[in-house]
Amino acid sequence: MRDLFDFILNTILGVRLRYRNKIMIGKGTNFLKSFALISKSNENSVVIGNDCLLGTKLIAEGSNAYFKFGDRVYIGNSKLICRTGIEFESDILVAWGVTFYDHDSHSLDYTLRQDDIKQQVYDFRNHKGNFIKNKNWSAVSTKPIKICKNVWIGMNAVILKGVTIGEGAIVGACSVVTKDVPPFTIVAGNPAREIKQLDPNSSYNSQFEV
Repeated sequence: MRDLFDFILNTILGVRLRYRNKIMIGKGTNFLKSFALISKSNENSVVIGNDCLLGTKLIAEGSNAYFKFGDRVYIGNSKLICRTGIEFESDILVAWGVTFYDHDSHSLDYTLRQDDIKQQVYDFRNHKGNFIKNKNWSAVSTKPIKICKNVWIGMNAVILKGVTIGEGAIVGACSVVTKDVPPFTIVAGNPAREIKQLDPNSSYNSQFEV
């Protein structure tokens, strides 16, 4: 239902008009109909550079969450779930179905998770379905994510909190990235592991499928 709602509003209004007071958009940037900003705060910062093409959903779960995009960033129908911050440099390709998640969502302590469930049920019933309105975020670990320039991320990958993906790296499809990826490295798997080193000084031509 939410996807249909976003598609209709983006078709009728266009993204620039729909989010004119919430997003800074550079020249030549375009949006797919799947693009959306989901936030209950006016304090979030969304800055998008030039000549980007974005179809992702930006889900802000913190009042000061930030999203930064450099120039020439392509992201398909993916999700950025953010409490602290998610940053992309320039010349980046991200396929569809990729999830970026900059926090753990719940505590490692099961007694605190029990409290989470009780609070979620209460908030859902009393705040029009907003089941995280009074969530105890102090028990949740969160760290920003950074994607450096010239990175390529394959479909259905998951990028978890605190990860930096180095310049020119490639993340294989369906990988789960739990730690930093060095520059010019191909990683794949769950958890993602190094598959190959790339030569940053040459024009790389490979049959490696991502």
